[in-house]
Amino acid sequence: MTVDFDDIRRFAESYLLPFGVKLLMGVAIFVIGRWISRLVLRGFDGVLVRSRVDVSLRKFLGDIANAALFVVIVLAGLDTIGVKTTALLAVLGGAALAVGLALQGSLSNFAAGVMLIVLRPYKINDWVTIGKYSGRVDAIRVFNTILVTGDSREITIPNGQIITQPIENLTALGQRRVDLVVNVPPATDLGALRRVLLEVLARDSRIVSAPPATIDVGEITDGGVKLLLRPWTTSADHFRVMVETMERAQQAMVAAGIKGSIGALPSLVPIPVATS
Repeated sequence: MTVDFDDIRRFAESYLLPFGVKLLMGVAIFVIGRWISRLVLRGFDGVLVRSRVDVSLRKFLGDIANAALFVVIVLAGLDTIGVKTTALLAVLGGAALAVGLALQGSLSNFAAGVMLIVLRPYKINDWVTIGKYSGRVDAIRVFNTILVTGDSREITIPNGQIITQPIENLTALGQRRVDLVVNVPPATDLGALRRVLLEVLARDSRIVSAPPATIDVGEITDGGVKLLLRPWTTSADHFRVMVETMERAQQAMVAAGIKGSIGALPSLVPIPVATS
């Protein structure tokens, strides 16, 4: 059997050489495309940093952009080589649809997580009440938020549940009002009682002057008088100011010979703010 070098040359010129050129072009597109994509991703991350986007969201968006650019580069390289990418795109689209349907709950939690990170109704270390749960925000992730309660319980709440209900942020405004109730007999000298209570508040440097503390009559009955004692303090000092003001006010009332008791409004008893 003789080898016809002319046939081999014609085969190489007709098939191997064009395919080799296409293959080299495809590899070049992939290599150059990856280099350009890294520059694009670096610039994209810089824009997110300057926009002060949350770190977790920034990383997630960077991963999505990286995956999208990688797919585009691979498809461009395959198309240059001569691989028909239409069928491949159809398969990828069908797979993405199937995955999306299987992960509807996770995707809704992700979408809610992005909204929470962008809108920022709370941030790390804020004390919040979400539904029946109250605690310090320990982590905000794209799928869930983690709270740590005052008695050191960790609660993981799916973001999809958070976005559909009211969020009470106890620390966002910086100040909170302490709501106390002072119960005294009907014959009590209210003027003297007010002076005693105001003196107690004046000795506490954690109580702010603006807004000023108020002492109002809440109820008068045959059994006694209820005064509403309402000083203001920082969100971080709220719990300690409440419990210590009750103790000091009771001691001052005893020293002044005023009978009575003091307590917090049941619906407004604060959560102790633990420092991280």
